[in-house]
Amino acid sequence: MSVLSYVYSQFGRPRGVMGYVADYIMAHRSSNLERNDWALSLLAITPTDRILEIGFGPGIAVGKSAAQAAQVVGIDHSPLMLRQATWRNKELIEKGKLKLMLGSVEALTPKHGLFDKIYSMNVVLFWTEPVAVFRRLRNLLRPGGVLLTGYMPRHPGAKDEDAVRKGMQIEAWLREAGFGVLTTQTKMMRPVAVVVVLAKA
Repeated sequence: MSVLSYVYSQFGRPRGVMGYVADYIMAHRSSNLERNDWALSLLAITPTDRILEIGFGPGIAVGKSAAQAAQVVGIDHSPLMLRQATWRNKELIEKGKLKLMLGSVEALTPKHGLFDKIYSMNVVLFWTEPVAVFRRLRNLLRPGGVLLTGYMPRHPGAKDEDAVRKGMQIEAWLREAGFGVLTTQTKMMRPVAVVVVLAKA
Protein backbone atom coordinates (compact mmCIF):
# COMPACT_ATOMS: atom_id res chain seq x y z
CA MET A 1 0.00 0.00 0.00
CA SER A 2 1.34 3.42 -0.95
CA VAL A 3 1.70 6.18 1.64
CA LEU A 4 -1.15 8.13 0.00
CA SER A 5 -3.41 5.07 0.01
CA TYR A 6 -2.63 4.46 3.67
CA VAL A 7 -3.52 8.05 4.55
CA TYR A 8 -6.84 7.81 2.69
CA SER A 9 -7.61 4.48 4.39
CA GLN A 10 -7.52 6.25 7.76
CA PHE A 11 -10.76 8.05 6.95
CA GLY A 12 -12.53 4.71 6.64
CA ARG A 13 -11.19 3.29 9.91
CA PRO A 14 -8.84 5.64 11.79
CA ARG A 15 -6.21 3.87 13.89
CA GLY A 16 -2.76 4.43 15.33
CA VAL A 17 -0.90 7.72 15.19
CA MET A 18 -2.26 8.59 11.75
CA GLY A 19 -5.74 7.94 13.08
CA TYR A 20 -5.37 10.91 15.38
CA VAL A 21 -4.37 13.01 12.37
CA ALA A 22 -7.49 11.84 10.54
CA ASP A 23 -9.57 12.63 13.63
CA TYR A 24 -8.22 16.18 13.76
CA ILE A 25 -8.85 16.74 10.05
CA MET A 26 -12.41 15.39 10.19
CA ALA A 27 -13.20 17.41 13.31
CA HIS A 28 -11.78 20.72 12.06
CA ARG A 29 -11.92 20.78 8.25
CA SER A 30 -14.34 23.59 7.37
CA SER A 31 -15.90 21.72 4.45
CA ASN A 32 -16.72 18.77 6.74
CA LEU A 33 -18.37 21.04 9.28
CA GLU A 34 -20.34 22.92 6.61
CA ARG A 35 -21.61 19.81 4.83
CA ASN A 36 -22.62 18.11 8.10
CA ASP A 37 -24.46 21.20 9.37
CA TRP A 38 -26.31 21.41 6.05
CA ALA A 39 -27.25 17.71 6.19
CA LEU A 40 -28.56 18.03 9.75
CA SER A 41 -30.66 21.03 8.72
CA LEU A 42 -32.30 18.89 6.01
CA LEU A 43 -33.00 16.19 8.59
CA ALA A 44 -35.18 18.70 10.50
CA ILE A 45 -34.53 17.24 13.95
CA THR A 46 -37.26 17.70 16.57
CA PRO A 47 -37.03 17.35 20.39
CA THR A 48 -38.96 14.07 20.28
CA ASP A 49 -36.79 12.33 17.68
CA ARG A 50 -34.80 9.18 18.36
CA ILE A 51 -31.95 9.20 15.86
CA LEU A 52 -29.19 6.88 14.64
CA GLU A 53 -25.93 8.09 13.12
CA ILE A 54 -23.84 5.54 11.26
CA GLY A 55 -20.12 6.28 11.27
CA PHE A 56 -20.00 9.10 13.81
CA GLY A 57 -16.25 9.63 13.35
CA PRO A 58 -14.86 12.37 15.61
CA GLY A 59 -18.32 12.94 17.11
CA ILE A 60 -19.02 16.49 15.96
CA ALA A 61 -22.29 15.91 14.08
CA VAL A 62 -23.57 13.31 16.53
CA GLY A 63 -23.09 15.80 19.35
CA LYS A 64 -24.99 18.52 17.51
CA SER A 65 -27.88 16.18 16.71
CA ALA A 66 -28.01 14.86 20.30
CA ALA A 67 -28.31 18.42 21.59
CA GLN A 68 -31.52 18.80 19.55
CA ALA A 69 -33.13 15.36 19.76
CA ALA A 70 -34.60 13.22 22.54
CA GLN A 71 -31.83 10.65 22.08
CA VAL A 72 -29.17 9.82 19.53
CA VAL A 73 -27.40 6.49 19.09
CA GLY A 74 -24.14 6.43 17.17
CA ILE A 75 -22.24 3.44 15.82
CA ASP A 76 -18.70 3.38 14.40
CA HIS A 77 -16.25 0.55 13.81
CA SER A 78 -13.15 2.48 14.91
CA PRO A 79 -12.16 2.15 18.60
CA LEU A 80 -10.14 5.36 18.21
CA MET A 81 -13.18 7.29 16.97
CA LEU A 82 -15.24 5.88 19.83
CA ARG A 83 -12.70 7.21 22.34
CA GLN A 84 -12.48 10.61 20.68
CA ALA A 85 -16.24 11.04 20.24
CA THR A 86 -16.85 9.94 23.83
CA TRP A 87 -14.33 12.51 25.07
CA ARG A 88 -15.92 15.28 23.01
CA ASN A 89 -19.48 14.46 24.11
CA LYS A 90 -19.03 13.40 27.72
CA GLU A 91 -21.81 15.66 29.05
CA LEU A 92 -24.42 14.50 26.52
CA ILE A 93 -23.55 10.87 27.27
CA GLU A 94 -23.87 11.43 31.01
CA LYS A 95 -27.30 13.02 30.48
CA GLY A 96 -28.46 9.96 28.52
CA LYS A 97 -29.05 11.94 25.34
CA LEU A 98 -26.25 10.20 23.47
CA LYS A 99 -25.19 6.56 23.31
CA LEU A 100 -22.10 5.57 21.33
CA MET A 101 -21.46 2.00 20.19
CA LEU A 102 -18.49 0.19 18.66
CA GLY A 103 -19.40 -1.97 15.71
CA SER A 104 -20.64 -2.10 12.14
CA VAL A 105 -24.09 -1.40 10.78
CA GLU A 106 -24.55 -5.14 10.25
CA ALA A 107 -24.60 -5.55 14.03
CA LEU A 108 -27.70 -3.38 14.41
CA THR A 109 -31.03 -5.15 14.94
CA PRO A 110 -34.52 -4.06 16.03
CA LYS A 111 -33.52 -5.04 19.60
CA HIS A 112 -31.66 -1.72 19.71
CA GLY A 113 -35.03 0.00 19.27
CA LEU A 114 -36.58 1.80 16.33
CA PHE A 115 -35.58 5.23 15.10
CA ASP A 116 -37.41 8.22 13.68
CA LYS A 117 -34.40 9.25 11.62
CA ILE A 118 -31.15 7.64 10.50
CA TYR A 119 -28.29 9.45 8.82
CA SER A 120 -24.77 8.90 7.54
CA MET A 121 -22.20 10.97 5.70
CA ASN A 122 -19.53 9.44 3.44
CA VAL A 123 -20.16 5.97 4.83
CA VAL A 124 -22.03 4.41 1.91
CA LEU A 125 -18.83 4.18 -0.15
CA PHE A 126 -17.45 1.62 2.34
CA TRP A 127 -20.42 -0.76 2.07
CA THR A 128 -19.80 -3.79 -0.15
CA GLU A 129 -23.55 -4.58 -0.34
CA PRO A 130 -25.34 -1.22 -0.02
CA VAL A 131 -28.79 -2.55 -0.92
CA ALA A 132 -28.62 -5.14 1.86
CA VAL A 133 -27.49 -2.44 4.32
CA PHE A 134 -30.32 -0.12 3.28
CA ARG A 135 -32.82 -2.96 3.77
CA ARG A 136 -31.47 -3.51 7.28
CA LEU A 137 -31.77 0.19 8.04
CA ARG A 138 -35.32 0.28 6.72
CA ASN A 139 -36.21 -2.33 9.36
CA LEU A 140 -34.79 -0.04 12.04
CA LEU A 141 -37.02 2.90 11.10
CA ARG A 142 -40.44 3.57 12.52
CA PRO A 143 -43.23 3.76 9.88
CA GLY A 144 -42.74 7.01 8.01
CA GLY A 145 -39.20 7.36 9.34
CA VAL A 146 -36.57 9.19 7.31
CA LEU A 147 -33.15 8.03 6.12
CA LEU A 148 -30.53 10.58 5.03
CA THR A 149 -27.48 9.43 3.09
CA GLY A 150 -24.80 11.97 2.23
CA TYR A 151 -21.77 11.75 -0.02
CA MET A 152 -18.92 14.14 -0.74
CA PRO A 153 -16.22 12.74 -3.04
CA ARG A 154 -12.76 12.96 -1.54
CA HIS A 155 -10.64 10.97 -4.01
CA PRO A 156 -7.86 12.73 -5.94
CA GLY A 157 -9.29 14.73 -8.86
CA ALA A 158 -12.87 14.57 -7.51
CA LYS A 159 -15.39 16.71 -9.40
CA ASP A 160 -18.92 17.94 -8.76
CA GLU A 161 -20.17 15.44 -11.33
CA ASP A 162 -18.91 12.59 -9.15
CA ALA A 163 -21.25 13.68 -6.35
CA VAL A 164 -24.19 13.92 -8.74
CA ARG A 165 -23.54 10.43 -10.16
CA LYS A 166 -23.22 8.94 -6.71
CA GLY A 167 -26.52 10.56 -5.71
CA MET A 168 -28.25 8.81 -8.63
CA GLN A 169 -26.67 5.51 -7.64
CA ILE A 170 -27.77 5.92 -4.02
CA GLU A 171 -31.33 6.64 -5.22
CA ALA A 172 -31.33 3.38 -7.18
CA TRP A 173 -30.05 1.38 -4.21
CA LEU A 174 -32.68 2.89 -1.92
CA ARG A 175 -35.52 2.09 -4.30
CA GLU A 176 -34.27 -1.49 -4.64
CA ALA A 177 -34.23 -1.71 -0.84
CA GLY A 178 -37.89 -0.67 -0.69
CA PHE A 179 -37.58 3.01 0.19
CA GLY A 180 -39.52 5.83 -1.37
CA VAL A 181 -37.05 8.56 -2.31
CA LEU A 182 -38.20 11.94 -1.03
CA THR A 183 -35.60 14.22 -2.52
CA THR A 184 -32.01 14.50 -3.66
CA GLN A 185 -30.22 17.78 -3.06
CA THR A 186 -26.78 18.96 -4.09
CA LYS A 187 -24.85 21.72 -2.37
CA MET A 188 -22.06 23.38 -4.31
CA MET A 189 -19.04 23.66 -2.08
CA ARG A 190 -15.28 23.92 -2.22
CA PRO A 191 -13.36 21.87 -3.09
CA VAL A 192 -16.26 19.77 -4.42
CA ALA A 193 -20.04 19.42 -4.19
CA VAL A 194 -21.88 17.28 -1.65
CA VAL A 195 -25.08 15.33 -2.36
CA VAL A 196 -27.75 14.24 0.11
CA VAL A 197 -30.52 11.73 -0.58
CA LEU A 198 -33.55 11.70 1.72
CA ALA A 199 -35.74 8.60 1.67
CA LYS A 200 -38.85 7.55 3.56
CA ALA A 201 -39.59 4.12 5.00
